[in-house]
Amino acid sequence: MAKATTTPRERMLEKARQYQIGTYINKFVAKEFQQMIRAEAGAKPDGHVFAVVNGAIATVFRQRGQCVCITCGTTRPWSGGLGGMHTGHFLGSRRFSILFEEENVAPQCSACNRYRSGMPQEFRLWMEFVRGRETVERLEKLKTTSRTFSRDELVDMRLEFRRRLREADAEMIR
Repeated sequence: MAKATTTPRERMLEKARQYQIGTYINKFVAKEFQQMIRAEAGAKPDGHVFAVVNGAIATVFRQRGQCVCITCGTTRPWSGGLGGMHTGHFLGSRRFSILFEEENVAPQCSACNRYRSGMPQEFRLWMEFVRGRETVERLEKLKTTSRTFSRDELVDMRLEFRRRLREADAEMIR
């Protein structure tokens, strides 16, 4: 008789084995990473954040539970789904080298992320102003490298993203 898995990690690893690595990343890990990024942004206390508004850096007020689109200044609830907030990537890569780099992502509304192709000029302006030219240059170099993940690494990352998502969720309730 087969031993039943007992821990969430073991169950998740068993599920991960049913998928090819790329499929598991896209279907599970990347989605939880993106949710975590938005939730952590939404969990911050009420206040002003930097965003690009009409082509220039401005401060936009947001309340706890909301995100500000860094490329247009729109404010929406962090968990808005397809028509709400997304997690935009400054640089994309099919090589997975920067997919989970937190400095490469920020909240974007669905209009900017999906229908305006990520607003690359505005995103770059925001990145250089908020995260610095050194970060931009580091990400641009990293984008040209390849990265592979083992199933174990992906499961551990997914568990960490879930933990951080739960913490952010709890913070928004306080």
